[in-house]
Amino acid sequence: MRMYHLISAFFVLFICVSGLLAMEDSRSNLTNDSVNSSYKNSRLLGVDHIPERIGQGCAKEDIVVNQSPESTMPNGIPSYSVQIENLCSTGCSIAQIHLTCGWFSSAVEINPKLFKRLKYNYCLVNNGNPIIAGGSVSFVYAQNFKYPMTVSSVKCLP
Repeated sequence: MRMYHLISAFFVLFICVSGLLAMEDSRSNLTNDSVNSSYKNSRLLGVDHIPERIGQGCAKEDIVVNQSPESTMPNGIPSYSVQIENLCSTGCSIAQIHLTCGWFSSAVEINPKLFKRLKYNYCLVNNGNPIIAGGSVSFVYAQNFKYPMTVSSVKCLP
């Protein structure tokens, strides 16, 4: 009989602790959801973190680079569409956007005012000009493989 009471007490304790943990987890989710509410677009695009900000400024994480396959060129080389977006939720414009881009090259011409490789692993977006909040720059390139591109540096404008 004592063993039954001990097991029952343990089970009740387990249920209480589980409930408290679930409540704490839901509270943190509510807090995180309210903090993340302005980043719904970012989450949809696969960005699952909040940029570190000081005041109302921007962060390089506000710039998102998306690539997707396009049709194959007549010569058989695959092409890729690139969209570089400013997802800044505080309305900031971002300039001097530089990407890591390896030895980027394309079998089709890209307007150098939109995107150009300055040197190995250092590409400039929009000729250094700002992309406004919610704005984007797009281009298509053709190459036998997709170049990995990540944001390396930006300049936040007031």
